[in-house]
Amino acid sequence: MSSEKCLKLQKQFISKGRLQNYTNYREYANNIKLSKDFYIPLSIVEISFRNSLNHFFMNKIGPNWLSRNDILKLDAQRNINNATKMIVQQHKLITNDNLIAELNFGFWIRLLTKAYSPYLRYNDLKLIFPNLPSSKEKKINRHFVFTKLNNIRLFRNKVFHHDKIISKEEYKNMMDEIYKILGYFDNELINITKDLNK
Repeated sequence: MSSEKCLKLQKQFISKGRLQNYTNYREYANNIKLSKDFYIPLSIVEISFRNSLNHFFMNKIGPNWLSRNDILKLDAQRNINNATKMIVQQHKLITNDNLIAELNFGFWIRLLTKAYSPYLRYNDLKLIFPNLPSSKEKKINRHFVFTKLNNIRLFRNKVFHHDKIISKEEYKNMMDEIYKILGYFDNELINITKDLNK
């Protein structure tokens, strides 16, 4: 493609506002490529976490834990109601699997906040993350895991909304952080993710 044609397409389909955070179009294109490298690991972290947390709460509270208003705080109940409406609008059945898939990453991570601390002591966390390091090795607790996953969630939102992540100091170790969380589930999950991401 000629540089003239390329320039015309840039002007037509990429807004000035989108490009103003980049030094040039090449940096913008490299940002897209870098974001692509994160897509699979981020997806697997999100899916693994929500499924592991769901299994944990099903075993601890029961299969209907998502309808337990005595346990779930008001913001979680609102998220569940909104997810239920979305499922109905999509003409799908309201099943546990569909509800779990419709609830966003933020919903699942908020279950690690202080409000749910009675359910998530260190021994509980070990059921969700079997490879979590010993609490004697380092200060591993609910807040530690929340902070790690919330940082990943904020980064994920940047990637999935096509924001600039390239050349940002705060993101330089993000792939290591993602793989560290995957390792807390199972080391084989790291290998599967790396294999898919080739």
